[in-house]
Amino acid sequence: MSKFDAANVDRMERMYASAPMAEQRARTRAALALSPGDHGLEIGCGIGFLACEMAREVGATGHIVGLDNSPDMIAAAQKRAEREGLSDRLEFVVGDAKRLDFPSTVFDFVVAVQVYLYVAEIELALADAVRVLKPGGSLTVVDTDWDSCVWLTGDRARHRRVLDARLRELGQPHLAPELPALFRRAGIDLVSVEVHPILNLKYEPESLSAGLIESTPGIVTKYGIDLAEAEAWANDLRSRTSEGEYFFSFNRYLFFGRRTKS
Repeated sequence: MSKFDAANVDRMERMYASAPMAEQRARTRAALALSPGDHGLEIGCGIGFLACEMAREVGATGHIVGLDNSPDMIAAAQKRAEREGLSDRLEFVVGDAKRLDFPSTVFDFVVAVQVYLYVAEIELALADAVRVLKPGGSLTVVDTDWDSCVWLTGDRARHRRVLDARLRELGQPHLAPELPALFRRAGIDLVSVEVHPILNLKYEPESLSAGLIESTPGIVTKYGIDLAEAEAWANDLRSRTSEGEYFFSFNRYLFFGRRTKS
């Protein structure tokens, strides 16, 4: 998983409180169909939005573990749980998606949202997720194929250079089309797949696209893009404030499956 530090916490608070992100979490929870008393693991819990929502659904007899490789994200998630009075049914730990430090067959479900695209060793990560699931337990993965990203830009050649550089930080930028076969090889029966499109028709600071604009220059300058070019790309998108000048669309794909009973 990519490492997210304290500088990202405020941006993620704004971005994940937005309506499209709330809708994505609602659809994820609907797929999970949680019951009181369920015990689950969220891999890549970030600042704890989904973990806290799931904790309410599993009730006082349930338990949710949120794992992230960023201590700053874990600290923010713990504070959220405390604010919302859910600390008694939530546990947050620093860990690695590829090497889960839990016994085998202990969770009713595992969920990973926008996590595995950062993991180069995806088959190893999925195998460990399956290992910690009870037989018949569910695995839900929400992820992206970056080919689905469409942005209105004033300089398409520059835009392509910037996005190509951004993808270099990802272990699996085109994961979604491969997940059905990966599930099968990992011992997961794929039950359903759905798409959740995210559409921004104007620039709003709390939107997903604004968050991507904000974070991209700091990423792409590590991969050969000049800072001036990266900032020019970002400024072009931010300047599109008139009606009809801004367009961003991005697909998230939700895969739900169950561990083969054995």
